[in-house]
Amino acid sequence: MKQWIEAPPQTHDRTITLYCGRDKSLTHRAIMFASLAQGTSRIQKPLLGADCLSTISCFEALGVSIRVDDEIHIESKGAASFRTPPSPLDCGNSGTTARLILGILSAIPGLKTTLIGDQSLSKRPMIRVIQPLKAMGAQIDSTGNNFLPITIEGQTLKAIDHAVDKASAQVKSCLMLAALFTKGITRIRLPKGSRDHTERVLEKMGAPMGTRIEGDEESIWINGPFSVKPLDVVIPVDPSSVAFFAVLGLLRSQGQIKLPEMLDNETRTGFIRVLSRMCDGLLLESAASKDFIEPITTLTVSGGRKMLGTQIEAHEVPTLVDEIPILAVAAAFAETPSLFRGLSELRVKESDRLELTAKLLKDAGAACEIRGDDLWIQGGLKEVTPFESDPEGDHRLAMAAAILARRCKKPCCILDSECVRVSFPNFFEALEAVNSF
Repeated sequence: MKQWIEAPPQTHDRTITLYCGRDKSLTHRAIMFASLAQGTSRIQKPLLGADCLSTISCFEALGVSIRVDDEIHIESKGAASFRTPPSPLDCGNSGTTARLILGILSAIPGLKTTLIGDQSLSKRPMIRVIQPLKAMGAQIDSTGNNFLPITIEGQTLKAIDHAVDKASAQVKSCLMLAALFTKGITRIRLPKGSRDHTERVLEKMGAPMGTRIEGDEESIWINGPFSVKPLDVVIPVDPSSVAFFAVLGLLRSQGQIKLPEMLDNETRTGFIRVLSRMCDGLLLESAASKDFIEPITTLTVSGGRKMLGTQIEAHEVPTLVDEIPILAVAAAFAETPSLFRGLSELRVKESDRLELTAKLLKDAGAACEIRGDDLWIQGGLKEVTPFESDPEGDHRLAMAAAILARRCKKPCCILDSECVRVSFPNFFEALEAVNSF
């Protein structure tokens, strides 16, 4: 499906309140923990995008009873009751589903499963989770020892001490989930900065575990086995979804966009720190977080402010990796150049997100250059050249292109625009709501 977008005829000096899509990472984890627990769980205000629906379908195939309306209701007899499914578990486009569930399936003796995914996911590397799981004793057979399809025969695993070379929340969470079924202390060490949602949920449940940061290294230990408990939680708004409208608000000539109930977790809000270095149009206000799975905040952005370029260092990237495309859009309009360093992880996302981000900017008339794994952006873009963008199924690229198109005086075309349903199903409706103000 094609989506045609252009700048609205004018902006107004008004404030619009906009609730963006709910957090994808937290919805995934809530579904998984609720499915592992014995009893009834309720997940309020979940993200019902395509990725999270893939996670739901996988656990339903394992025998978990899940009902979805505006909420997700899960009735489970626990992981011990999981059954071998009659057909492969389809992870769709969701790397989180594939990598995290792999840790669970590997640790349940007698359970035999196969994971598959769409064309994009089948090209994304899995070796970073396969290798440590095999070191724990997992029986895993995969395409080239790296890609889907992956067949798993559940085993009794052994605790290990494993060092991860990148700040990857998916690798860390996969091993933590496996450790829940494993006798003894499992230790995981990795560069600091990765998302810490799995640790937070387990700590709230009273799991025997600990975390520590020393210098640039983060370490986690879990003393298994541990039985997780049912959940009754509310999911905050996803910072990755907020980022698109934060940049849109800053690029407007006037007015404000208020974005409530955003997840307030420093491992997820690096984009706010970057945008705050670029201009002074952002305001964070604390909010009551009762019943939410993690704390929340309200972000208000104001248009018509001067914006300068910035430098993003490699150690910052784990806290904003999904926001690089929209931050690049912001940098294109900054008055001075920007340099984003250490973006190698973008090359193994739903697309080669680094190459496609640079192509999007160039097609719109912005000057930029990829230097190894760094992205240099000239800034100073005054008039957007009409463009046609093919995000190649990458939802983040499609949404970044849509925000960029809102600065073009002539229509721009976004191909495969329905891919936004992966993380923000009502993105285009939200974009239209902003334009009505």
